[in-house]
Amino acid sequence: MSNETFQIIITVAVALAVLSMIVQGLVAIAMYRSARRMMTALAPSVARLKSILAVEKETIRRLEMVVDKALLFADIAERIFPRFSALAERSVDVAGHATFLKAQAAELGRSVQLIETATHFMGVELHPRIQAVKSETAALVRSTREQSRRVVRVFRDAISHSLHLREVIASR
Repeated sequence: MSNETFQIIITVAVALAVLSMIVQGLVAIAMYRSARRMMTALAPSVARLKSILAVEKETIRRLEMVVDKALLFADIAERIFPRFSALAERSVDVAGHATFLKAQAAELGRSVQLIETATHFMGVELHPRIQAVKSETAALVRSTREQSRRVVRVFRDAISHSLHLREVIASR
């Protein structure tokens, strides 16, 4: 191969390399522009997606809390459920005792009704008599007070007369 042919091949290769670099630069610029356009077109969607992801993160956090509480409840339930059978047996006993107490309470209620009826009749019968005794007692107390005042006045008069008589006798 001659030197001239070699130079032509190298020149063509360099020209192809330069051309490929120019084409590569143009493709990069075109890709940059299309990426910018796509970014401006996708910006609202990306913002919306970010807000959705924020809400979803909060939802996931809440779900984690719910799962933790559910696991805690499951642990507690495992300890409590064996006690339910014993509690059920005791509740049957309590129900029987409650039935017995209900019968006694009903009997007591009937007794209370009888006592209320007797008290009512006694009040109806005795109330007028009590009122009469009350008014007579009040009149008796008033009369006694007046008579005791009269007796005190009579004693004062008698004492003052006796003192007066002594003075009269002593002065003679």
